[in-house]
Amino acid sequence: MNEDQLFKDKPSDNIFAQIIHRYLPFWPIYVILTTLALFLAFVYLRSQTKIYVASAKVLLKDPNKGSGDGKLLEALNIFSEKKIVENEILVLRSSSLMKEVVKSLDVYAVVYNEGKVQKELLYGDNAPVAFVAMNKDSVKNGGKHFFEMDWKRERVKIAGKYVPFGGKVTFNQTTYRVDVNPTYNRNVLGKNYFVIFNTVESAAGALIGSLKASPLSYNSTVIDVKIETPDGKKGADVLNRLFEVYNEAGIADKNQMAFR
Repeated sequence: MNEDQLFKDKPSDNIFAQIIHRYLPFWPIYVILTTLALFLAFVYLRSQTKIYVASAKVLLKDPNKGSGDGKLLEALNIFSEKKIVENEILVLRSSSLMKEVVKSLDVYAVVYNEGKVQKELLYGDNAPVAFVAMNKDSVKNGGKHFFEMDWKRERVKIAGKYVPFGGKVTFNQTTYRVDVNPTYNRNVLGKNYFVIFNTVESAAGALIGSLKASPLSYNSTVIDVKIETPDGKKGADVLNRLFEVYNEAGIADKNQMAFR
């Protein structure tokens, strides 16, 4: 048997051609399944709420450093830098500070748009109106309410009643002023607006749950603070206001110590 006969007797080694001939008749099924998978993936991604991360860093200064007493305490290891950082993290994530942030930014009343696939958080310039409590120290849970914007008559229809811009509406014994956003695009159509009224405590708890604070390293006095929110502007506003309240609380504590 010569070499040519040996190769002629071998089966074809073109395995790709065999696979194509075997599965080619089923190509419509592959096309349908691929299209369906891509469609489901698109719907899933559209239905997921986008999460933005706002971050900042805080440098802590040890008030005991620079004085003789501070050096003695540091030598005795009574107030270590690590302990100071841990204490300040607890302060930053405290309910008392975050409740002040909630009341300052009026984020106890959250406005959304009910889309076909997902709900969209509307905050700041993206919201048509803001609901501001008249007494922020006694805000109660008011539930969820859909509303419509009547730009021509300058009023809002909510809970079956019309409230003029700048007017007041009451839910669960809490009165809110309806503040219209003057920069909002009034030509926007097809929006299903609704507002959820939370208590200050529950709104603060939700923000604290999304807030993370940790030192940059084991012995570092720099705290890395991050917060996750569906709106990047809201996260940045919360952090900025939190630091302002934090500094104000620190100044108040120092003033109290000075008067003792």
